Amino acid sequence: MKKKTKENSFLLILLFICILGACKNEKPHSVLDLFSESRLLSQKKSNIPDDSLAVIEGLVCDEENLIVYDLHSGESYTLFDKNTGAYITRFGTIGQGPDEIPAGCYGYLRNKKFSVFDDQIGLVMKYSLDALRNNSMVKHPVRLAKYKISDARISRLIAIDDSTFLGAGTYNFKYQYLLFDKNSKLLDYGINVYNASDDAFNMYTKYLTNQGDLVMQPGKNVFAYSVNFSSNLDIVEIVGQKIKLIKSLRFADPLYKPMSDGIYQSVDLTENSSVGYINLSATSKYIYALYSDKKFFEKGRKSNVILVFDWDGNAIQKYILDTDAYYIAVDDTNQTVYAAVKNAEGGWSIVNYAI
Repeated sequence: MKKKTKENSFLLILLFICILGACKNEKPHSVLDLFSESRLLSQKKSNIPDDSLAVIEGLVCDEENLIVYDLHSGESYTLFDKNTGAYITRFGTIGQGPDEIPAGCYGYLRNKKFSVFDDQIGLVMKYSLDALRNNSMVKHPVRLAKYKISDARISRLIAIDDSTFLGAGTYNFKYQYLLFDKNSKLLDYGINVYNASDDAFNMYTKYLTNQGDLVMQPGKNVFAYSVNFSSNLDIVEIVGQKIKLIKSLRFADPLYKPMSDGIYQSVDLTENSSVGYINLSATSKYIYALYSDKKFFEKGRKSNVILVFDWDGNAIQKYILDTDAYYIAVDDTNQTVYAAVKNAEGGWSIVNYAI
């Protein structure tokens, strides 16, 4: 009888260990499950004057500069001294001339150069921030490429150097990334889009459903791309002109309804569509992602949650801001988050958070 009791006790202990192990190994159901705790951040005084801002559609920064995407008065961007808040100049003149760019160009800041692109005409241009700072009258960009790649539709692009570019969006209706040079030579492509095999979406609507935000690790050819209205984030690396997947964190695809009137193709969000990833910012150690798990039609495209990953895709920290932000930029030198927010008057402000 005692032997039987010992056997039963052993079996109960073994069962408990198995249950405990199963709990520990349970896969997370959402990206937020990766983060066990949060840290609240409070605003500190910002030097950027509100009266120098129009409608903000993005911002980026480095150790000296803060660029705000605020199209108005025929120009695309405002350049500030990040440390003093001093207004430096407006640049990015809209037009079709040799020194002008189309409206709504996205850009990327690295090594004191701000490269912008427009996929409709296949144009990549580069501004020197030193030139803009030293002589605000010199606003002319340098053309890096005039590309044309069949079956490529690029949502975001980063100039790896003056002749090589990584694009994120869709290629050949199936792939998320493509690598090409200034002569439009395709060097590599890869990683399936989330709806690669979904026949409900055609070549146009697949592109519309795979737009997002792309950032690069400073000093390395490593990139992170998030898909809008989703919980999907990829980290990829360029090795020997080949695209290699480091980690894919795809927790929830965007919810879209493809629409067509026989001529025009479009997609609509559904009542259950989430906000998901909004905006990314990168430092040498981390990827910062403005993110919301709320429904888009209830919340709008804003959030007070910033998720932090390292470049291997490990969850590091979840920050909670004291107000909703629309865009973020992270200063690695001063350990500061710059956030575009709405102020009490309904206008735009840029506020700071120490991290």
